[in-house]
Amino acid sequence: MEQFQFLGLMMWMKKRGNKMEKSFRLSSDGMFSRPEEIFPETPLRIIFLSVEGNVTEQNYFGWLEKYREKLGIKTGVHVHPLRRGKRDNFSAPAQVLELLEEYIEIRESDILPNRMRKVIPTKYTDAFVQQYMKDPDSVDKDKKEQFEMLLKQVGIDLEYQFFVKEYQGQDDLFGVVIDRDYNTHTVMQLNEIRKQCIEKGYHFFITTPCFEFWLLLHLVDVKKQYKGDMQKFRDNEKRTNKYTFTSLQVSEYAGHSKKISEKIFRQYYLNHIDYAISQVKKFFSTDVEKLIGTDETEDSKKGKLGSNLPELFKLLREL
Repeated sequence: MEQFQFLGLMMWMKKRGNKMEKSFRLSSDGMFSRPEEIFPETPLRIIFLSVEGNVTEQNYFGWLEKYREKLGIKTGVHVHPLRRGKRDNFSAPAQVLELLEEYIEIRESDILPNRMRKVIPTKYTDAFVQQYMKDPDSVDKDKKEQFEMLLKQVGIDLEYQFFVKEYQGQDDLFGVVIDRDYNTHTVMQLNEIRKQCIEKGYHFFITTPCFEFWLLLHLVDVKKQYKGDMQKFRDNEKRTNKYTFTSLQVSEYAGHSKKISEKIFRQYYLNHIDYAISQVKKFFSTDVEKLIGTDETEDSKKGKLGSNLPELFKLLREL
């Protein structure tokens, strides 16, 4: 009987296939450190970030966590960008918020979020899933193996779910990191996401036109070097298949595309974060409403150049 159930399960997974792979958001892709390596001490605060980019922001905040002591981040304070699988390319602001809320749902309960639960056959009852989440070794061995094979097939990384559920600080904060991205995100969309964040107590971090502008502020005196070119940043048009105007400038100065290696981070970003903070405060905007812009004119929709990411560093350094 178990053999027939197993074959039936395999046929069900094959039939569902690609549809299941993108029914959830939270995943580590198998690329994360052991919990005790990340948090050797009891955390005072962990700032969990749901970020729009699947590579650049992940790399930047990951290296920021590694070198937090050198950056003046308080002992016991951490930053953790929530991981997504490589196949998860959903990066609209609403989906970035969805990823954060999926994490919080896992953190606060012993059941899988509805988006994950929907891809699991009904033979695995809520009681079974809840028991498995509490103690995987307490369920029937054969059923456990089949269940874990199913999870692997649909791309649900429960090991990472256990990680984000177990490791909590005393005063944790949650936030989203969004690009203004005038060409794809409307003023209305961003204001709605911001409103939801305010209502739920999440932090809303945004850079105009995109995260790469924040990176560029580490690399060069933007106001001086690009005098007369500010509108090009606000328009941020595609220059090649790989680059927009802003990301191309970052590539030319720092020599990388999306991926930021540890060597690149140490060479170009690690010692220049305070320079970026001072530049954006002095020459650009840190006001969220101005960064988002308004619908009054086509130009006002693009928002003001800048970023409110200095607020994140204040939260990390001033517990």
